[in-house]
Amino acid sequence: MGILDDMQATLNRGVAGANRTASSLKLKNQLNDAMHRRQQLAGQLGASLYEVTKDDPAFRAGREALYDGIAQIDQERANIQHQLDEIERQATAATQAATFIQCPFCHSRMAATDMFCSGCGKPMAEIQAAMAPVQPAAPMPPETPAEGPRCPHCGAAVNEGDVFCMSCGQRINE
Repeated sequence: MGILDDMQATLNRGVAGANRTASSLKLKNQLNDAMHRRQQLAGQLGASLYEVTKDDPAFRAGREALYDGIAQIDQERANIQHQLDEIERQATAATQAATFIQCPFCHSRMAATDMFCSGCGKPMAEIQAAMAPVQPAAPMPPETPAEGPRCPHCGAAVNEGDVFCMSCGQRINE
């Protein structure tokens, strides 16, 4: 029976070793999790202390490179945010340029970026003042080809039947 006892002892040692390995892995994961939580709290503490001490020469002494590095990164973040804001502004402008409205005075369709209504000649400021919030309308028909009718006052292309020029606001029939 010595061989069976040896096999049992070997098996017991293997099971005990596997249990130790599993316990060790579990404890290492717990340790890593605790370190991660500590780093997060230390980062929050550091950020709050930076804000309180950044203008105090006594705290900056010997740590100038750290304070200057953080200030440089803050400036970089501000520049990036400015670029994002500019992209958003451009997207808003492009959306507005693609928006069409109906003149509340003569019901002509016009681009939201036109300066004057092509139907009644009212300036956009007056139209916007008389309107409820801008409602998108159906897309405008294709532009008049370059050889089509032109405004006699400013030379801008106009559509057949327009009474007023959308560029200068002058009456076309004059």
